[in-house]
Amino acid sequence: MTNSGNAGAFPRIAAAVCVAIFASHIAAQSALQTPAQPAAGDVSADDMQPKFSWGLLISYAANKIGSAFISWAFEKLTTKLTAQALERIHLNGKSASIVPLDSLGTHAAFGAKSAGAAENAVAGEPSGTLKISAGRENYQGVHVAMIDFDRAGKGLGFHPLTAGFRSGERFKLRVLPTFDGLLVIENINPKGERRQIYPPKQGDVTIIKAGIEIMIPLGKEQYFEFTGATGDEQLVVTIRDPRAFGKGASTAIVNRRDENNGSNFLQEVQADTYPLISQGIRLRHD
Repeated sequence: MTNSGNAGAFPRIAAAVCVAIFASHIAAQSALQTPAQPAAGDVSADDMQPKFSWGLLISYAANKIGSAFISWAFEKLTTKLTAQALERIHLNGKSASIVPLDSLGTHAAFGAKSAGAAENAVAGEPSGTLKISAGRENYQGVHVAMIDFDRAGKGLGFHPLTAGFRSGERFKLRVLPTFDGLLVIENINPKGERRQIYPPKQGDVTIIKAGIEIMIPLGKEQYFEFTGATGDEQLVVTIRDPRAFGKGASTAIVNRRDENNGSNFLQEVQADTYPLISQGIRLRHD
C-alpha cells in the first residue's frame, strides 16, 4: 500500500485524505424485518418475557441473536446518505475520543502496546439465542460498513467489509457497537509488514460508545484512500472491550453476516470475558 507523495511508506491520515471507514447502514429494509413469531410451544415462559438488551427493548419474537441484533441496529442506523444524515453522524463522532492505550489504567492489560488483533471473524449465523443474566447479555456485536465518497464529499453508498476496496477509492468506516470499545485500524502491506494507521499515532486507540453510530476517521474532511498500491494488501479493523485483554478476551468464534448495507458481527461472551472482534478488508487491484 502506498500513499500519494510517499511511495512505499505506510499510508497516513491527512487533513483531507485518510485511509478507511467502516460505514454501517441498513438500506435493504426487507432484510431487517422482525421474524415471524414462533408457534405456541416453541418458546418458554422466560422467552415470552420482554428483554431489555443493549439499551433497547427486545421482544421474545426476536430472541434469536441474529434477529435481536438486527432489530436493535435498525432503530439506530441511518438509512440514507443525505448531507443532513452525514452531518448528524459526524456530530455523533464527538462521543468518541482518541487516547493512549496505556492511559486506560487497569481497564487494559498492563504493558499492552496495541489494541490490534488477528482476524477472528468467519461467515455464518450464530446458533444461540439472546439471554440476559444479572443484567448482562450473552452476546455482543457490532455493525460496520464501508461508505464510498466522491471528491466533493458526497456519500455514494454502503458496502460490507468483505467487498473490499479499490486503489484510488475514498471511503470511511461507519461503526455501531453494542458495547463501549476500543477501535484501531492496521495496515498489512505487500511485504507482510503490519502497522497501525488509525489512530495515526502508534499506541493510541479510539474510544467508541455503545449504541452510537460514528464514522472513522473522525475528522469531517478525513477519508481513507490507497493509491498506486501493488501486491496483496489489507486493512485489519479491531474493536474490543477495554477489558478484553489476556484472559478477559472472549475466544468464541465471531460470526459475520454480510449484507448489501454492511457487515454484522456477533460474539458470545461467557462470565468474566468480553468481546474482541477483528476483520480484514482487502484491496482490490484494477
